[in-house]
Amino acid sequence: MSEQYQIQEYSQTAAALSILREKYGRQFDVTTTKGMIEAREARAVVKGYRVALEKVRQEIKAPALEHTRLIDAEAKQITAELLAIEEPIDRAIKAEETRKAEEKAARERAETARIAAIAARISGIRNRVADVANQPAEVIRAALDQAQTLELTEAEFGEFLPNALEALAETQATLQTALENRIAYEAEETRLKAEREVEAARLKAEREELARLREAEAARKAEQAKIEAEAKAKADADAAAIRQQQEAEAARIAAAQRELDERQRRIDEAEAEAKAKAKAVKPLHKGKAIDPIADIKQAINANAETAKALDQAYQRGYQAGLNSAKQAA
Repeated sequence: MSEQYQIQEYSQTAAALSILREKYGRQFDVTTTKGMIEAREARAVVKGYRVALEKVRQEIKAPALEHTRLIDAEAKQITAELLAIEEPIDRAIKAEETRKAEEKAARERAETARIAAIAARISGIRNRVADVANQPAEVIRAALDQAQTLELTEAEFGEFLPNALEALAETQATLQTALENRIAYEAEETRLKAEREVEAARLKAEREELARLREAEAARKAEQAKIEAEAKAKADADAAAIRQQQEAEAARIAAAQRELDERQRRIDEAEAEAKAKAKAVKPLHKGKAIDPIADIKQAINANAETAKALDQAYQRGYQAGLNSAKQAA
């Protein structure tokens, strides 16, 4: 099919397009020698048309390029002349706009600073309460006096004067309440301090009395221990003496008992011997008091020493028996 183009010089190539597309618009078998030869021939023909077209394009474009250059050069020169007129006007306009913008920004900054300064002063009024928080009553009273004598002017606070007056009134009321509360607190603290001092003095006196009582109790216990130790030592000594005395007495009694037993044995032996000898002798001293050993004495009168010994043995044995009975009682 034939295609329509506006550039007349392209019409010959455009007319050949249909023929070239029909003749060469297919797939060549370049894997074969014949196919490769045909493909190269087709490429050479089509390339020839393309090179010719490019040559024609450059030929017909050259005058246009020159005209375009001329258009650009003259437009550039005219533009420079126009800018020479326009730029001073633009600079003046922009400088004025910049000046006005800077003045506006400066006014805005000044206004912001003014409002910030007023807000800071109002905050300073309100912060007077926090500045004296937990301070003595004298400090709070001084702050209240300052707040009550403070004068606020419109020149200082401008349109925010009502806010400043409100803040001052609130601060004065808050400081008054804080002063009253602090006075009550300090009075209570004074009372509690006095009570603590009294209680501390009482506790100190009690501790001192308790220490004194403990010392006295310790001294008493020490004295009691000393007395008990002395009593125990005396008791132990007395007990030891008594035991020693009892042991000595027991030994003495045992010795006396042995001696008595021995004497009794001897008496029994003497009596037995005397009885044996008296069987042939008649009793003496009829009607008189009987002497238990009279007959024995008479029977052994030939031996006066033996009779005396018997009498002494009897008396000693009798006395020893009495003594033993008394000690036992």
